[in-house]
Amino acid sequence: MQHFEELTVNSVPALWSQRERIFAEAGADLTQTAIDSAGIAFLVRWAKSRPEGRLKVRGLSTRGAQLIRTFKIAALIEQESLA
Repeated sequence: MQHFEELTVNSVPALWSQRERIFAEAGADLTQTAIDSAGIAFLVRWAKSRPEGRLKVRGLSTRGAQLIRTFKIAALIEQESLA
């Protein structure tokens, strides 16, 4: 799983240039990851690039979960437990 310290408007442009390598990963570890709507958009593109059309994420913050509910994209994001 790919780990990120932040997925925000400040970091996503640099990550976008690395998307081919990043999107090859099965999922994202978002433990202690700062995330905003730009980060959510990045996760959506990643999910849509997967053969199953879903992205596995671990350690999603409360804010990240709220954004996913707000944008109604829960069908694209599969949350895994940290255990």
